[in-house]
Amino acid sequence: MSSVSSCLRSFVWGQQHDRVRAIWRVLFPVLAGFLAFRLAGVAALTFDLNRGEMMVVAFGGTTLVMLGVIGISARYLDHRPLNEYGYRLSRDWWQNLVVGVGLGALIVAVAVIIAHSAGSLRVTDSTLVPDVALLGWLLVFFAAFVGVAFYEEFLYRGSFITNAVEGLTARDISRSIATGVSLVASTIAFALIHLPGAIVADANVGLVVVKTGLLGGLFGVAYLRTEELALPMGLHLGVNYALMNIFGIGAAETPGVPSLLTVEHTATGLWSASRGIPLFVAILAGYVTVLLWTRWRNRDRSAQQRNYITHSRSD
Repeated sequence: MSSVSSCLRSFVWGQQHDRVRAIWRVLFPVLAGFLAFRLAGVAALTFDLNRGEMMVVAFGGTTLVMLGVIGISARYLDHRPLNEYGYRLSRDWWQNLVVGVGLGALIVAVAVIIAHSAGSLRVTDSTLVPDVALLGWLLVFFAAFVGVAFYEEFLYRGSFITNAVEGLTARDISRSIATGVSLVASTIAFALIHLPGAIVADANVGLVVVKTGLLGGLFGVAYLRTEELALPMGLHLGVNYALMNIFGIGAAETPGVPSLLTVEHTATGLWSASRGIPLFVAILAGYVTVLLWTRWRNRDRSAQQRNYITHSRSD
């Protein structure tokens, strides 16, 4: 009996720390997030809502549930303060968040330009100055996507990569290899978790996997380059909001989703603006932009630190 108890404890609890193994610290929040979103989506079906309103209810409900899950996971499973996942709020943190939103929107803008030039997208209407009703719904969707960016970046970057790296390095794997493996694993998980939605929407599963995989990798690189969640959260928010509510390529023919541009897809498959070559090219350009931004920020921060040390010594 004692041997069975010992095996169970070894299966659940780590040997080097008084907390559950890294694999469970990774999987619990991810599975909880998946179930929360599915249950929130089912709950939204019980109301007489259009597609856009159902999205807001599902996102909002999931965010509320995940606030509790994140708190429980951090305190009771991970024994880690929230700021260690990448929430060390500072002026630089907020700057990276704003820059990330802008870069995310820019990625979608580039995809729209490519798709329009290739003839796979046609703009049918635009709203430069939204009325009060449209502005209100745009703000509601923005808040909903803030929640999505918050909990998904915690799940797949902050918690996943942090705990996966710790678990692998505890097995004498070098930190650089552990980081690379964790990035790839989190990217694959991020892509796979979006498959049920793609299947329900009868979308091209292969293209959805490539799209979400490229985006997940971009968010992961942003996280590792800054060691904070601000930039990946901003990128995530910018991409989602621009796709749906600014340029409308993810909301075409979807009732109840407000957008400043109304577009019509004239091509599907590889040339689809929302999940094809135009977006893939734009995301790859996003990798270059993120690397350049973080390189400049890291150099600027290092220069400021050197100046501070020099002045301190001279005083």
